Amino acid sequence: MDAEKRTGGMSMLEVYTWEPNANSGKPLLCLKEKQVPFTHHYIDMGKREQFSAAFLKINPDGTIPAIVHDGFVMTESTPAMEYIDDAFDGPALRPADPYWRWKMRLVMRYMDNIVCPALAMIASNRLAAPGFRGKDPEELKRELDRIPLPERRASWEKLMFDKTPAADLAESQRRIADAITRFDRMLGETPWLAGDSYSLADINVMATFYGLPINQPDQVNATATPHLWDWLRRCHARPGLQEAFRMGNGFIGKRVIEIRALLGLDAEVAA
Repeated sequence: MDAEKRTGGMSMLEVYTWEPNANSGKPLLCLKEKQVPFTHHYIDMGKREQFSAAFLKINPDGTIPAIVHDGFVMTESTPAMEYIDDAFDGPALRPADPYWRWKMRLVMRYMDNIVCPALAMIASNRLAAPGFRGKDPEELKRELDRIPLPERRASWEKLMFDKTPAADLAESQRRIADAITRFDRMLGETPWLAGDSYSLADINVMATFYGLPINQPDQVNATATPHLWDWLRRCHARPGLQEAFRMGNGFIGKRVIEIRALLGLDAEVAA
């Protein structure tokens, strides 16, 4: 592959994601921020299309997102964000200063390893697990057999058979509360999570924290977390972010309109 930066008109870029949320949201927010043209393919995780034969040809691991650039397939959302920043023109999404670039990667690692698994556990047990109750156990086992990665299969088994320990859910809640406090403190020191400019650190966090005013209203509000609240307002006001959140099949876009209203922003911009 040519090492020079490419523009959207010079190369082929296809993006396979679910709703613009969590891992699926990260490449969409990056590409829209940099205004890179791409072809979008919606993979419905509610129907478990990520385990379909057609998608497994693209990504044999059955994970989302998958990004295909001139035949090269990327399957991990955080390294893919850095690739997007390198491969395409547009505003730089990483700090030039080595210290702040280190800080950016530290934030992203903390999100990926500590916070996002906690958020995923809570959300999946609240939203997905009830849909499996009362289903034929043999049918559920057949669905499990379609999941290629053993660690993913183990996570889905807990969901499908209501086996997530209460202590694990409580620990996930603790991690989220700790992250909220940590980020509010950080944003009291600098306007963005890796210094004075919007970066991949902000995109990584925003892809999952965008809904906190609705999901955690007692913990995240203008009084309890003023710096995080102001950061959420500034992130939600970005045109690229608004474009990315309109790329789903509806429910994330509607939720974002509600969130913008809570933040005191013009909801019509996100409609």
